[in-house]
Amino acid sequence: MPRPADSAAFRPSWWCPGPHLQTIIARFFRSHPYKLPLRREVLNTPDDDFLELDYLEGHAAAPWVVVLHGLEGSTHAPYMMSFLAQVRLAGWSACSVNFRGCSGRPNKLKTTYHSGKTTDLDFVLSHMLRLAGQKPIYLVGFSIGGNIVLKWLGERSETARPVIRRAAAVSVPYDLVKSVGFMDRGFNREVYTRVLLSSLKRKALHKAQVYPGCLDEKSVRRCRTFAAFDRQVTAPLNGFRDELQYWRESSASRYLHSIRVPSLLIHSEDDPFFPGKVFPYHETAAHPFVKVLMTEKGGHLGYMAGRWPWSQEKWLEDTILGFFQEDELSRG
Repeated sequence: MPRPADSAAFRPSWWCPGPHLQTIIARFFRSHPYKLPLRREVLNTPDDDFLELDYLEGHAAAPWVVVLHGLEGSTHAPYMMSFLAQVRLAGWSACSVNFRGCSGRPNKLKTTYHSGKTTDLDFVLSHMLRLAGQKPIYLVGFSIGGNIVLKWLGERSETARPVIRRAAAVSVPYDLVKSVGFMDRGFNREVYTRVLLSSLKRKALHKAQVYPGCLDEKSVRRCRTFAAFDRQVTAPLNGFRDELQYWRESSASRYLHSIRVPSLLIHSEDDPFFPGKVFPYHETAAHPFVKVLMTEKGGHLGYMAGRWPWSQEKWLEDTILGFFQEDELSRG
């Protein structure tokens, strides 16, 4: 499949070649501030659970950016802190949403966050409308956070337009059936899946202690793939018949056609979690509200640029903010 004509000219650093180095080095060595003046709010949810939001205050009349992290991330993930720092540099305000169980303490209910859980985003955005008043709101999601953003946009369709002005989604696993297939084999399984599952399984085993009988602990401990984990944990705890129903109903690709808010989709052809060869080109071709920036390189949430490790360029962050600032300029 050829790349779109408007593909972005991202040039990776010479010291960070290849998709796996882009992905791994970005995880550990992306330059970002280790502290930002964040203010945390605990938001009680309608189902008697809670979400923790981290706010970054900008200028009095500045727009707001709501940001969603990826799998087992949080506000303090390097890609989040790097993006929030650029938002602060622009003088804008931000709200970083920590998914349930990702803020440093477990959530109260048996249910978990997952790739298709848009109800929490809907609740947060209703809260933000009251907080922001007349200021515009923009929306960003990274990896499964981007999947949630796009799914929400598709579900809300025209009714999303009064809520947010524009959205951006980065390194999204658009089809979870296909993405799990890539994650559960070879290098991906031995490196990425192993690390992510170690954290997910720890949380699942905690739930098994708090809610005896909700999970088979031995089966959870034996999980070595996302397919097994979603079958044993994600699906039963969140009301899905099985892992296939969860993947199919939660995949963003099913909802792209209904998006009615200008949205920027940033992806790399060499993303090891979801390669460009399976990107939903058919669903995005000639879409009046979707702009695809497909880069040749970049890995998964990588986009490491700059001549030296100590002088990194903020290509990804500036590309997202530039897309939003275009809208601000058009509004005068």
